[in-house]
Amino acid sequence: MKRTLTAVLASAMLLLLSACSENTDSQAEVNKEVDTKASAETTVAVKPTMIKGEDYDENGGADAYAEAGDNKESRYFKAPDFYNMKSDDQLLLIENFQTMQQTTEWSCGPVTALMVANHFGFTDMTEMDIAEQMKAMTDLDTPGAKPGSANNFPEYGTDVSQLHNFFTSLEGFKVVETSYKVNYAADDLIQEADGETGNNVGNLPATFTWNSLYASENSETTEAWVTDAKDSYFVKWLTGHLSNDRPIMVEWADWDGHWQAIIGYDNNGTPGIGDDMLIFADPYDTSDHWQDGYYFYPLERWFGMWNDRNIAPKPFQLQPYIVVDYTK
Repeated sequence: MKRTLTAVLASAMLLLLSACSENTDSQAEVNKEVDTKASAETTVAVKPTMIKGEDYDENGGADAYAEAGDNKESRYFKAPDFYNMKSDDQLLLIENFQTMQQTTEWSCGPVTALMVANHFGFTDMTEMDIAEQMKAMTDLDTPGAKPGSANNFPEYGTDVSQLHNFFTSLEGFKVVETSYKVNYAADDLIQEADGETGNNVGNLPATFTWNSLYASENSETTEAWVTDAKDSYFVKWLTGHLSNDRPIMVEWADWDGHWQAIIGYDNNGTPGIGDDMLIFADPYDTSDHWQDGYYFYPLERWFGMWNDRNIAPKPFQLQPYIVVDYTK
């Protein structure tokens, strides 16, 4: 009896193990397919060729980082091939956008402008040529001072007015849209009586309201809510420029004040905005474990940090941006 029971139990165990093995094998095949697909679509073995130029600070700038933070086995970041990636039903991307890493600690503005100019085929100026023309990071109290000489606020870095003046001075370029205003009155600025945070007083109002992410109107009092983020006022504005091959240069709180160019938007295939991503051409790309000059960040979270209260002077601290086109 004991021997018979043992045989029955053994047979049952064999069947169970066989079933488990088949399930495991099947699951392994599924995992293999998923992993293979993810690997093919999201990771790259070779980086695209970046824009190269003279190194103006051998010990500083993103280029001096020299890929020290790269980690192909990172558990936190994978490296999408943004240079060769194609737009599809959920992704809108300016394809084959070439990037550059700034060679000083302060030249994100000039290098962002250089990348955008390069995108339109204008390659006549170097990082320092642009910085000199913009008077970026320059001691404005000293005649003949060069970029890098700034010694007091608001000389540091580059603000939206300097990018505006640079592009309007270049033959063939036109400013399509910008937060910069050449002429404004005191009444145009945020006042203490407006009830806003003191940090905002003295600034021009932000161009876009929070509601513009969730509604078809750019209004604080709107009730025109959308069920799909692609129909929101801000996303339509964003994709309107991207679909016309125009990067959007933005200054935000990253690195305590930083210029990048938005070159892509991904809705991740869902109607909600919570998983929507922005893709940037980043002149200081040292923190996503793959220094290729591209950066990605959640749109909704980025929107809340779209300001520079550290480097930019008032009244241009809120949502600084500029969009240009090339007509030559």
